[in-house]
Amino acid sequence: MINVYLLKRKDSKYWQMRWVDPETELEKRESTKTKLRRDAERIQRSTEKALNEGTYYKVVKTAWSDFRERYETEVIPGMADNTAKIISVSFNHVEKTINPKTLKQINGNSLSKFVKGLREQGLREITIKDYLAHLQSALNWAKSVRLINVVPEFPKLKRARSEKAMKGRPLTLEEFERMLDAVPKVIKMVRSTKEDKANVVNSWKFYLRGLWFSGLRLAESLELYWDRDDKLSLDFSGKYPMMRIVAEHEKGHKDRLLPIVPEFAEFLQEVPKDQRTGPVFNPLSGWGKRNKMTPMAISKKVAKIGRKANVAVSDDKFASAHDLRRSFGERWSQLIMPQALMQLMRHESMETTLKFYVGRNAEKAAEAIYQAFNASNINKPFNNRDKSSEAENIQNDKSLSNNDLQHENTPTYKKGG
Repeated sequence: MINVYLLKRKDSKYWQMRWVDPETELEKRESTKTKLRRDAERIQRSTEKALNEGTYYKVVKTAWSDFRERYETEVIPGMADNTAKIISVSFNHVEKTINPKTLKQINGNSLSKFVKGLREQGLREITIKDYLAHLQSALNWAKSVRLINVVPEFPKLKRARSEKAMKGRPLTLEEFERMLDAVPKVIKMVRSTKEDKANVVNSWKFYLRGLWFSGLRLAESLELYWDRDDKLSLDFSGKYPMMRIVAEHEKGHKDRLLPIVPEFAEFLQEVPKDQRTGPVFNPLSGWGKRNKMTPMAISKKVAKIGRKANVAVSDDKFASAHDLRRSFGERWSQLIMPQALMQLMRHESMETTLKFYVGRNAEKAAEAIYQAFNASNINKPFNNRDKSSEAENIQNDKSLSNNDLQHENTPTYKKGG
């Protein structure tokens, strides 16, 4: 049993505790930071209990840089690549906005300033919410390894959820075809042959059609390969075509084998077998050695095509790569059950599928029901019968009225008169 004793040195104004560490057999001393013996005894009893139960630890001042280095080397390697990038960006924003020297400087006050700074930079509420969630998760880990004693309370962003639900919309087939037609107007090359330009334009049309038929996220589409097991890959060996997703490149961080829809399988089979190597999609920049484009550049180019095609998905936004994914989800939500749609969309929870695709079909279903009702005249016999009955009743009422009038004008005779 560990015994904790109190002492007060002449050169110190606070009571101190001392005990012998059973592991090192060295004496430990710690200030109670109080001048009152009564308070010091309370802290002494609490410390002694924690030492014997194995729950005592002293929080040291951890530098923010040390915390970040540990988190990035001990935790992030086990996460998906995209998640790791988002965490890195969120930490960069923390350093730019708060500039903490120690981990304890991340508190309620600094977090409020953090949110304010992100809004001033023009970041959307849903993006700020994501950054806060990753930062909170990191601080929870810091508490678990005793780098901090308590995780601060994080700001609540009420507008984030509704904004995400309203951003973008599915496209119609006519709108998608307008985007395909707009590709040559956006992809312009200087000093190139007609053949080179045709190859570049066709690579973009092939890419847009692939997004339309597959429902892949932009990052997923650029990691899809014909023949690599360490990446997203296609598998045509079974009864039905499949797609293999490895944990490192999947949002849910799980190895998964998922079905692909027939239209996507048929689209892929248009590619000659001798060309089925390397990445499935490689939209070209048309600039020689810089022909390979970054995901960000591709995203901007697709949005530019949407703008050129004049496909507006909201008041201030034109069609993007993610709107093509929405279009895929919308089409298939009308054909299959939610559980199967959840797998096609690769959602982590059924709630997401129901919220963004199945739930929004209620209005379309109602519209179809009313159109079918009006076209079928399903209640026509009943309507005619009601009208006949109504006419019959009116005629009877008229007859009764005439009889009443007739009786009213007929003289009444007394018996024997």
